[in-house]
Amino acid sequence: MLITQTLLITLITLLARCHTMFGTSLINRPIVLGMLTGWIMGDLTQGIIIGGALELAFVGAVSIGAYIPPDMISGTILGTAFAIKAGAGAETALALGYPIATLMLAINSLGTPIGLYLMHKCDKYAEKGDSKKFERMYWITGFASKILFLPIVPLAFYFGSDAVTAALNHIPEFVQTGINISGGLIPALGFAMLAQMIMNQRVAVFFFMGFFVVQYFGISTTGCAIFAVILAIVLVQIEAKTEKKQVQQEVELDDF
Repeated sequence: MLITQTLLITLITLLARCHTMFGTSLINRPIVLGMLTGWIMGDLTQGIIIGGALELAFVGAVSIGAYIPPDMISGTILGTAFAIKAGAGAETALALGYPIATLMLAINSLGTPIGLYLMHKCDKYAEKGDSKKFERMYWITGFASKILFLPIVPLAFYFGSDAVTAALNHIPEFVQTGINISGGLIPALGFAMLAQMIMNQRVAVFFFMGFFVVQYFGISTTGCAIFAVILAIVLVQIEAKTEKKQVQQEVELDDF
């Protein structure tokens, strides 16, 4: 059973690493990987719950400029698998997943020089106009950078699951309580990171409007989303009419 689970873990890790081959498939997102890992571990429902919690934690983990976010693929798969095997919840998966993701980020960075070397080979073939060698080297570069550290996740699952499960079972109750509390803070941190990237003077008012609408009127998230769509349509129509009037005024001034 463990060998079968390890092979399936390897498969979904490979699919997640190569997600860009299928377009914007979002296979690499925690909400998808958590579900798949839960299915492999025999608890699909818990996998979906953990995946949703980890998605909130990693929602702001976006590569911008020189910033490289933690490896959410490894963190989600191993965090979900270890938590389900230990009979724990989303809080434990968060407590395990984020440190694993950060550690894997450091390990993955070791393969950067290899990717750079292969990309320079692509540049040389492009300068020579050798499209066949360029295409071949392009695929080699993509797979080499993804497959180089691929075995780490399944090996960590195979050899580390029992050790992690035993360690979790021996954690004192007060430490588990602290983990649960910190696990609730991580999604808030992820959302704060996302808000920091998109927040400006123009959209800040809508952020606080959504908060107060949900808080004081008690409507659901779906209801708030529908309200936001309607409000956006109204504002777009008003803005379009304003621009049309400005164009008409400019035309009239040109006639004079």
